[in-house]
Amino acid sequence: DLDWDSPEDPDNPRNWPLWQRILHSAIPALWSFGLNVGISSLVAAIPILQRQFDLSRSVALLPVTLYTLGFSIGPCIASPLSELYGRRWIYWTNLPLLIIFNAIAAASNNFVVLVVFRLLAGVGGSGILGVAAGSLTDIWDTRDAARVGVSYILAPFLGPALGPLIGAYVLEQYNNDWRWSIWVILCILAPVALTLPFMKETSKTRILYLRHKRCGHGLVDMTATSRIQTIQKGLLRPLHMAVFEPLSFLLGLYTAYSFAMIFSFFGSYAYIFKTIYHFNSKQIGLCYIPLVVGFLLAVVTFGAFDAVKYQKVLRNHGKVVPEDRLYAAIWGSPLVPIGLFWWAWAPHASVHWIVPALAGLLVGWGTLLAFLTNMTYIVDVYGSANSASAVAANGLLRFVLGAAFPQFIIQLYHSSIGIYWAGSIFAFLSLALVPVPWYFFYRGRYLRQSSHY
Repeated sequence: DLDWDSPEDPDNPRNWPLWQRILHSAIPALWSFGLNVGISSLVAAIPILQRQFDLSRSVALLPVTLYTLGFSIGPCIASPLSELYGRRWIYWTNLPLLIIFNAIAAASNNFVVLVVFRLLAGVGGSGILGVAAGSLTDIWDTRDAARVGVSYILAPFLGPALGPLIGAYVLEQYNNDWRWSIWVILCILAPVALTLPFMKETSKTRILYLRHKRCGHGLVDMTATSRIQTIQKGLLRPLHMAVFEPLSFLLGLYTAYSFAMIFSFFGSYAYIFKTIYHFNSKQIGLCYIPLVVGFLLAVVTFGAFDAVKYQKVLRNHGKVVPEDRLYAAIWGSPLVPIGLFWWAWAPHASVHWIVPALAGLLVGWGTLLAFLTNMTYIVDVYGSANSASAVAANGLLRFVLGAAFPQFIIQLYHSSIGIYWAGSIFAFLSLALVPVPWYFFYRGRYLRQSSHY
């Protein structure tokens, strides 16, 4: 096997100058943020699309739904390709696809064209979600990668939470032209586009392969058949793990449901704050701020548990098991159902709007805390060989549910059960998932032993 010449090998990304490592860490973080802002920035423009194209709300939401659905496909394609051609080519190909397809969608005067190219933008631009975590571990050692990766991990949550606010203010600035709720994505991604040509390869395997090839060493290239087989195997592995691997499936379902509840807020926030409190789009966007505060509290809480529990066990015993990662999720597991029950029953005309808005703080806190814990648990369980596929499997479930939930939220709130019991349905389902981290804490060892991977 090829390896670095020495620990000080200058081609090793961990030995690059600090500014290069920061640049290569900032690119995926900002890219992921802009990509995820694009999920919800168009939400504020849904009423405009309804009027312009004479659509129902469910149909008008398709550019949001299919863009999100594309996030479950893109990483599954990018991950096996990155194993063959390195991570840099994923960055270099995905950003042009994201920009071009979003630009065509924004410039269109046809709703079908808008929907199709938003789907293509989601698929073509989301490959970064399958390779960025690997890029960070290429560049930083294990201790620093967790800290540096916080900005990247926050992006899939901050983006959708801030998107409605960004979209509402952009629409007001540009005379309710819905196209600007898409153009704003490209504005956010502009710094990425400017710095991307200077990006270098970070994959150890690819760097060493190209270096030995340049030096004229005899390396055997993969045949076309073996390349196809590698891609097929890489494409199918996340799907297999998401459906047939019990550990991956249960963790994916647990994080996907909480994640989908944040996406459901795109519908329920708009309906509740407009119907009961008569808010406009800008005011509704501001109501997402407690959600963002909850995300920040989750990062602090996760760091505290990591320092107090995980690192303490490591120091005292010299080794840890993956289940030692789950303390934060166990502590935070009740937060999401409490927040959802709060959100379900707090909205009344006689109750100040800040009371239901603050429910988002607990939902955001519990959701991101579960996500951070489960991601570190997955990486510890599956190791470097299969963790990328396990993370992709988790993302597949998250974005499929995230795409589906906004489609039926308004119909449920409009139904005969009313807004309070409609919200309670989701809270009860979340309550049923509270024991999941406890189950993994006590039974995870046996699930790992029966794993296919």
